[in-house]
Amino acid sequence: MIVDAHVSVDRERFPIERAVEVLRGAHVGSAVVFANSRSVDIDATNADVLQRAPEFDLYPFYYLGGNPWTDTRPDRLALPDTIGDYAGIRWHRWIGEGIDREGLLDEAELDWAIGLMETAEFEAVVSAAAHYSLPIIFEESFAVTLEFVLRYPDLDIIIPYLGARSGGEMRVVRALWDVANVYFDTSLVAIDDLALSRIGPHRLLYGSALPEGDPDVELDKIDRLQVSDRDKEAIYGDNLLSLLGQEE
Repeated sequence: MIVDAHVSVDRERFPIERAVEVLRGAHVGSAVVFANSRSVDIDATNADVLQRAPEFDLYPFYYLGGNPWTDTRPDRLALPDTIGDYAGIRWHRWIGEGIDREGLLDEAELDWAIGLMETAEFEAVVSAAAHYSLPIIFEESFAVTLEFVLRYPDLDIIIPYLGARSGGEMRVVRALWDVANVYFDTSLVAIDDLALSRIGPHRLLYGSALPEGDPDVELDKIDRLQVSDRDKEAIYGDNLLSLLGQEE
């Protein structure tokens, strides 16, 4: 079964029903879904995702982060009592204000990130992820991403966009290609031979970044990879289902 690792929804502009319609049109059987960062009410969208995802055999991830479009974030870092009912966590630029495509070090940002990671609130988040075996889709700057990965080797961490927005694809791949608990979704980027050979097919996850991306276009990238059909099936969905504790 094809399972999309990266779909965001918005109650007002791109509801779950519309996402499912597009996915089914591309013959995608299921998906990880989470609140879109532009959602007017992130809390309401998180609740909607949890409530509606089972209706469509989707995997709800809890969105935890800022809205980089308005440079706002919740007053406190906390998870809901229902976190165990989610399939994972989508951490999206709580710390950084913008997309990192170059991996330039912002020492003040990194210092703030390290301070945050040493708080009881942050520890509660990662402890819950470990307790409930929740993968974390983690998107921050290059330096903050490396700090997080090094601190939490027992968590399953998914880097979206093959690292394109977390310091740049090749920079992230060079740094994390041999870190076994780190996976990469393929949304919105080219998969070159070097990245494929370093990471290997069993840590790549098909993703569309719907509604920003097109599921058919993103699937075509996987179709054209010079790997075995078995490896393609792994990227299409088997790798993700394994992370989610599901059997095909």
